[in-house]
Amino acid sequence: MECGNLSIKAENFEECDLISSFLQDSIFHISFHSLHEERKCFRLMLNRFCWESADSFDKNECYHRVHSGLYIYNVNSIVASNNIIEDQYLSLLTLHASQNEVNLVFSENKHICVGVGNLLIYLKDLHDKYSTLSLPIHNFLS
Repeated sequence: MECGNLSIKAENFEECDLISSFLQDSIFHISFHSLHEERKCFRLMLNRFCWESADSFDKNECYHRVHSGLYIYNVNSIVASNNIIEDQYLSLLTLHASQNEVNLVFSENKHICVGVGNLLIYLKDLHDKYSTLSLPIHNFLS
């Protein structure tokens, strides 16, 4: 299945769940974020695995990744777990939104909590997808 570039807006919890599903297994370098104070916008650039274009889970399949911008608006505060250090890559597990915050949950028990006034999030692919042979693998505890 061939899919175009994503551009999604979320203003409620269900729409945030959709964005979270697209962001699962994204790779984020801690230096690729900024806060635009005038616009109250926290911006991140992530390397997103394109789950929407993965037809099957065949080992020989060619998959896709794309650099995407995540924009969280109406920001009041940003709190990161103290085990996040500079010059580090993080693997995003999920994005969870509640009434007053957006939580970005990463592997290795790391997270960023963004306090918000009103929920407004955009996810936008920044260029065309590129091919990769790597499929994210999850090792679950039995």
